[in-house]
Amino acid sequence: MISPASTQPSLPPEEQLPPSPPRLRPGERPLAQALKSVLRWPIKLLYYLITGIRTHKLLAFALLLLLLLSIGVTSYLATGSMPFGIGRDPYKFTGNTSGKIQNWLYALRDGDAAHLQMLDRDVAQPPDVNQLVTTYSQARTHLIWKDITVIGTRQQADTTVDSFVQVDMAASGPGGDTKGMVIWHFITATLNGQEMLLSVSLVDQR
Repeated sequence: MISPASTQPSLPPEEQLPPSPPRLRPGERPLAQALKSVLRWPIKLLYYLITGIRTHKLLAFALLLLLLLSIGVTSYLATGSMPFGIGRDPYKFTGNTSGKIQNWLYALRDGDAAHLQMLDRDVAQPPDVNQLVTTYSQARTHLIWKDITVIGTRQQADTTVDSFVQVDMAASGPGGDTKGMVIWHFITATLNGQEMLLSVSLVDQR
């Protein structure tokens, strides 16, 4: 006797999942690609520049020297001083006054008694330069000169010029810095195109 064939229930078809997109490496992301496109040419330029410097060292040195020279000339023409602090006076001199007065103050600051005597040769009653140096010079005392400010100038009827200059100073001590100032009165004149220092006197000190 033949028995009927057994039938098994058919399985549902497997669900087909969409394929996942390939995972990008860090260098293949859009931001990385954009950075590469921006930086590609600067990096190439830097590479060729380094290669050229290695190959032509003398030419590269000459170009660098020319660049530094042009920077120095431009800075001097624009500001009156060289770059990187070369030849720059570390002390601030504010205001326009005669070169004799500036030389006198800088000689006092540096403790140069011989230079002070030369500058005082036209002064009728010159001050004691040795006493001035031991009292106000930065080189011979613990004083630190800060700012030098021209607080006033006036030309008189006899063509002489009165100038009042304030010098700010400071001194360091265990309890901190002590600040002070002195005011000098200068009288100058120009004779036959030559500037002369006629008088120097201390006006105030505090």
